[in-house]
Amino acid sequence: MNNLDRWSIADLIIHPALILTLAIFIRAGFSADPDLRHRHLGTDLTEHPHSSDILAEINSGKLLMVDSRRRNGLILIKRFHAEFAGPGAAVGGAFDVNSVQAIPVGDFCLVCPQSPEERQKAFGIRRHWVRLMEQLTAKPAALERAQMILTQFEQYLDSETVAQIPDEALALLVGVFPETIRAARQGNDRL
Repeated sequence: MNNLDRWSIADLIIHPALILTLAIFIRAGFSADPDLRHRHLGTDLTEHPHSSDILAEINSGKLLMVDSRRRNGLILIKRFHAEFAGPGAAVGGAFDVNSVQAIPVGDFCLVCPQSPEERQKAFGIRRHWVRLMEQLTAKPAALERAQMILTQFEQYLDSETVAQIPDEALALLVGVFPETIRAARQGNDRL
């Protein structure tokens, strides 16, 4: 049995309490009141250029990976949560056929893994990103989770790029309401 056979979807499942929180969040809706929306870029889950093309590639079942030589990533919006795939992470294949939206972040580029070793490494990197998000969601306070996701992304990317990420997408990554992300952004702006 090779290393790929040992990986399972169960390795990538997010904590059940987070899924319950996100299910309640989705049922409540994505802040339909336009007056409640953050007035900067990063406001809602509108279509990004090429996101439908990216989503079609992801949902095709073809295994791809986020280019490891760029500061980029992909936020995959699922039915009740979102996942972030950073540089070198596997996307597509059996993992992401249920994605409903793909939001490219940074200098985004997808590549095809060229060897079984490269695919195995990409799976490991995807698992790393899932675990990082799991660590962020382990914080009990919603505002703390919102601040942590913003801090992590600003360290990894830059603040201008993070400002363009929709509040709803960040909220789905860490199991908070979009309003909590907006409050954390406003708190960071004051610092």
